[in-house]
Amino acid sequence: MPRPGEEEAPLFEPLDFEDLHALIQAQESGCDSEEGTCQKIAAALELGVEETERLASDNAARLEGREEDSIGDYVASFKHFEDPHHEIQATDGVLEKMEKMLSTFQSDLSGISDEIRTLQSDSLSMNVKLRNRRSLQSLMGEYVNSVVVSPQLVRQICDEEVNEQYLDYLTELNKKLEHMKTNDMQRLPSCAQSAPEIEKLRVKAIARIKEFLVQKVNALKKPKTNLQILQRNVLVRFKYFNIFLAEHHGAVAEEVKQHYVSTMSSVYLKQFRTYASSLQKLELEYAPTKADLLVNNEGQGSAAGGFLAGLGIGRAVQLKDKGNVFSLSGRDAILTELETDPIIAHTHKGNAKYYHEQLFRSHQMLLVDTATSEFLFLNDFFDAHGDHTLFVEVFGKTTQFFLDSLEGFLASCWDSVGLLLMIRIVEHYRKCMQRRQVSCLDSYFDALSLLLWPRLRVVLDANVMSLRRAYQQNLPIPTNTHPHLVTRRYAELGASLYALSSAEATSGAGAPDALQQPLQGMQQEMSALLSAMSGKLDSPDSGLVFLVNNYDLVLTVFHERHLTRNATVFFEELLRERVAHFVESQLMRHYPDLISFVKQTEPLVADLDEISARAPGTQQAPPHGVDVRKMENVIREFAKNWKGAMDRIHQYAMSSFTNFSNGNEIVKQVLTQLLLYYTRLQKVIHKSFPQQPPAFVREIVPSATILAEIKQYSKTF
Repeated sequence: MPRPGEEEAPLFEPLDFEDLHALIQAQESGCDSEEGTCQKIAAALELGVEETERLASDNAARLEGREEDSIGDYVASFKHFEDPHHEIQATDGVLEKMEKMLSTFQSDLSGISDEIRTLQSDSLSMNVKLRNRRSLQSLMGEYVNSVVVSPQLVRQICDEEVNEQYLDYLTELNKKLEHMKTNDMQRLPSCAQSAPEIEKLRVKAIARIKEFLVQKVNALKKPKTNLQILQRNVLVRFKYFNIFLAEHHGAVAEEVKQHYVSTMSSVYLKQFRTYASSLQKLELEYAPTKADLLVNNEGQGSAAGGFLAGLGIGRAVQLKDKGNVFSLSGRDAILTELETDPIIAHTHKGNAKYYHEQLFRSHQMLLVDTATSEFLFLNDFFDAHGDHTLFVEVFGKTTQFFLDSLEGFLASCWDSVGLLLMIRIVEHYRKCMQRRQVSCLDSYFDALSLLLWPRLRVVLDANVMSLRRAYQQNLPIPTNTHPHLVTRRYAELGASLYALSSAEATSGAGAPDALQQPLQGMQQEMSALLSAMSGKLDSPDSGLVFLVNNYDLVLTVFHERHLTRNATVFFEELLRERVAHFVESQLMRHYPDLISFVKQTEPLVADLDEISARAPGTQQAPPHGVDVRKMENVIREFAKNWKGAMDRIHQYAMSSFTNFSNGNEIVKQVLTQLLLYYTRLQKVIHKSFPQQPPAFVREIVPSATILAEIKQYSKTF
């Protein structure tokens, strides 16, 4: 070992240089021909080998010295190794003892493991037995509960009061009955012994349930009973009774159902009959009749009577008792009150009377609410699953009563406004039921529509026919140029129908298809009748004034109702045409020379060009056919009489047209057209005398003067 502080010498393996010597010799022998190069290399190698051998020899000597020193050191430190040796021997003894103890413990653990496996096996076996016993106990408990009829259950089913607690007893009995129905149970002796007792309880329970339900259904017959509260708070709470009957005695369940159907059918029919009868007392005393058409031309036994009836001023009922037949007069307000409470007769105060559509609205609203409640109850209590059959059995008589009542009313109904309002009411409640997702009254609403629409068409066709017959029979005859009563009736009726039908149409474009044809027919017949009536006046001008006044009345009423252009365009075109005729007629009447001369002379100078006619050398004479003398007379006569004629036109318009605004507009048109004719006259003069105007041109009234006078009349009219 090296001494402390000395570096440890590297260890070398003994080197063998024999092979190296042999290599050097071989190199020397093979390099004789190389100019001495190989000898030099061999000499160098030989020198290196010798040095290496010397170093190896020195190292070997040093190693031997070190080895001798190490042996001495080892011998000197021998005592230091003796104590650890003894400790190692003692430790080996202890470890040997521990090995023996662990071997013993291992053998003991092997025995314990065998015991644990045995205990695990026993535990699993005991768990299986426990589960089997519990399952058997459960099955036996269910079986015993299903076949054993306890005295307590017998007392509860037979003697306890039928109430909500009775539902629990019935549920327990139902479990026993369901268990008895299985095929395996029928073969067991214990089931065979308890089956008669369970059957007796079933029969007793069915009898008591039937009695209870029949009693509750009979309670619905009592006057002033709130049916919906009794249905929801009593019958629906005992819905399981009905289910029990349906499962265990279908015949009794059907008997209870039919008893309910017959009872409620009679109850609803009686209640609605009573309600309709009480409201009937509030209806207007006199309903419209066939005499309330636009023109009543049925004849009244004499010419005078027929004439007065045709005018609508014969013997008649007062308006307050009869109501408005043609005008809405607020009747359409009912369309905004469709969700208000129905009219209740016994709480009604005052002497107010109602139109039939107001009573009809109350009928339908009450019917819709009641039908909705009844349908939902039937669907819940009898599990109808949305089927309408049971509802029809309950409500069929009631709906048929309303259909029969409506059919009887329609047979003598001539109120087209009321009919259209009733149609609107039906459509509203149809949509109301659709929003509720209850379709039980769809067929009823269809039946109402099939009654109302044809009757409305009959009434409208009768009005159209009354106009046509009046035209064919030359009735009625106007006595002045004021709007006729028939026109007033037509305007009110047409505006009412258009307003109601336009409100019904979602697009607001006008009447639906079912009303288009009669309304257009009514327009045509009214126009023909007015034309015929205008021909019976003493002069054409009076006829024109009559037509203008009547057309203006129709449009005034239509515009007051804010109707669409589809409703007004027909009479607007007629009015425009008649006003144009009136303007020409007035001008021809008061300025005949001016109008005639302009119309005759304009074609003669139409092809002349004023600019080319003014060129030097152009002929100065007026065109052939132009009457210069007459031209001069027209100028002078107009200058002399134009203002007086304007006054006469103004006075005639004031006394003829009932609508001052319309009369003012017509006067403006007449005077404006006069100014245009006078301007055209001046143009004819300029074309006739392009270079040197005649002397009478100085007598032409300036257009500004005429225009100022027109403005003055517009202010004073």
